[in-house]
Amino acid sequence: MLPTFDLLDLQPTDDPLQFRLDARKQLCTPFGFLYGGSGIAGSIEAAERATGRPLQWITTQFIGSPVPDDVVDIEVTLPAHGRATTQAQVAASVGGRPMFTSLCAHTQRPTGDGASFLQMPEVPPPDECPSMSEPFAAVLAGTFSDHLERRLAAGKVGLEAVGTAPAGPLAMWCRIPDREIGSPATQAFVADIIPLAVCAALGVMPGGTSLDNTLRVIDPAASEWVLLDITPEGFHRSVGHGSLRIWSQDGRLMGIAQQTCIIRTSHHTL
Repeated sequence: MLPTFDLLDLQPTDDPLQFRLDARKQLCTPFGFLYGGSGIAGSIEAAERATGRPLQWITTQFIGSPVPDDVVDIEVTLPAHGRATTQAQVAASVGGRPMFTSLCAHTQRPTGDGASFLQMPEVPPPDECPSMSEPFAAVLAGTFSDHLERRLAAGKVGLEAVGTAPAGPLAMWCRIPDREIGSPATQAFVADIIPLAVCAALGVMPGGTSLDNTLRVIDPAASEWVLLDITPEGFHRSVGHGSLRIWSQDGRLMGIAQQTCIIRTSHHTL
């Protein structure tokens, strides 16, 4: 039995390849559109249910932005289904209008042969790190941020980074209260934060719109807290790029994410 991310409340239909995701406010951003991490998690869970196999890789391209109370129709197709590996395609729409598409890879190969070739950064444990100052805290109530607790372990983000363009590592501890992080859907939900790191590196107000987001799952064994080890990597033509590594509390590399985003600040004010 594959794990489910109950916060999504992804609904099945009579067709085993079609699902529905209610874009409730608690899955949306403070600015009135579906949080990218919610959409990616919805694609993952739909593809896992359709294939019956755990996800290893997903890349998602964002086309439109569902708004609160939209019903997102999610359709899965399976162009390749082998003895151990399945490749899936996911298309999400609202009223026939495309919103996001995902390409996925799944495998049911046995576990037991894992290895990691990177080392977790040395940072204080979560209980020794300050709560992260959330940008736009006044308008976050009732949105996806209510379901995340984040503590800054290294560097500066948000308003604290404006005007300073800090150099050096950026890392934060994150958890989903009352839920463990490990499944591909939960990893995707917490990893959609690279635009914040790009803005911090630029020393500008936080604000980014994702063009695409990729997640590679390495070890889905659950952890209460995970360390998001973020590297903003480049910026050109208002488009930022970065990567992120997800570490468990005991130092396991759980996943790797990459993201491309348009950096926008015009709709954000102090």
